[in-house]
Amino acid sequence: MSLARIISQGLIPATAASDVVQAVAGRLAIQGQQVSAVPHALLVRAPAATPADVEAAFARGDLVRSWPMRGTVHITTAADHHWLRAALMHRTDAWVRRSEEAYGVDAALCERAAEVALGLIDDQGPLTRSVLLAAWQEAGLMEAFRGEDVSVYRRRHLLVRLQREGILVQGPRSGNEHLVMDARHLPDADSGPAGADVVHGGAGHRAACAHIAYRYVAGHGPVSAEDLARWTTLPKTQATRALEDAVELGKEQTAASADDAGDPAGTRLPLARAVVEGGVNSGLRVLGPGESAPKAGLLYMRADLPDLLSAHRTAAQATHFLGSFDELHVGYKDRSCLTDDDGERLICPASNGMFRPILVDRGQIVAVRPVGEGLLWKGGAAPSARVERDVNRAVTRMEHRLAQ
Repeated sequence: MSLARIISQGLIPATAASDVVQAVAGRLAIQGQQVSAVPHALLVRAPAATPADVEAAFARGDLVRSWPMRGTVHITTAADHHWLRAALMHRTDAWVRRSEEAYGVDAALCERAAEVALGLIDDQGPLTRSVLLAAWQEAGLMEAFRGEDVSVYRRRHLLVRLQREGILVQGPRSGNEHLVMDARHLPDADSGPAGADVVHGGAGHRAACAHIAYRYVAGHGPVSAEDLARWTTLPKTQATRALEDAVELGKEQTAASADDAGDPAGTRLPLARAVVEGGVNSGLRVLGPGESAPKAGLLYMRADLPDLLSAHRTAAQATHFLGSFDELHVGYKDRSCLTDDDGERLICPASNGMFRPILVDRGQIVAVRPVGEGLLWKGGAAPSARVERDVNRAVTRMEHRLAQ
């Protein structure tokens, strides 16, 4: 199953993207928590691209960085940002209530913070985080709350809240940060593939969830309802319904291609239900029409994945050097096909959510390479001279591309 995911993730030539914007669109969203790791995540999925192409895509506003879902920073295309954010915004309502109760970050404070930020952006253009925070401080927005200094929390909560609500977003890169800019000029939430009213409770919400599920399956599959639920924070029952809706969506005709992972105009990539037979890294079997689905272990994937795996197994088995927080690892709840508990501890030794760059060979994690350090092998040593050679070559190739 790991090799199939590598193919869906666009990590082989046959499924790679032609440019970095398509690389992001094909996954719908790519985790962007570590700014320095973003070019790595995009270049491995767009073989012809350079770091300058990444910078240019953000500078043009084709790509943005924000908190569209899960309370985690992601990279999305500008076209996908608002509808995705709006469809999943309700999943952070509890966080908003806690923020109001604990730190006084209420609607009135957010309105004042937005006025300050947008006024400064109108005058100066996109802002560094430090300039924006200083402006909020000067405007008196960091005052004590219930007699306590909560300014550290207020800064972060205001940054996240105003991006969550579609007022601000991060765009052009400057040094090791993305500048904060006005998000209101991006394509609005009604311009997405599901049409208008995609917020929770709205007429278009179910359709929006179906499109989210469709894009997730096409760019991450094979995946389960549990994987989608974890990726979006949707309840499992809703994730299951969205996946079933996505299968039906895959049968429809469409003139759009940018929203559909690069499909030819007039078609939409069909999806399929599947099961694994013989263990997580054994064969995938597509369920036939009308075949009953199992109570557990049901997977969803692009329908042509078995054929792609058969034709491109060697490319999928190659050695891949992936950056911190790469979607091949963080994009799933169940990662057991990629590594075991020892591998997870190697990737994130402090269990603090900070992930190391990974080396994948034959679909399995064989090493990590902490930034500024050397290789750390799973099991303490390279499993073979061949793996050691291929890992070093993969690292050298990517370092050369990142240094261009």
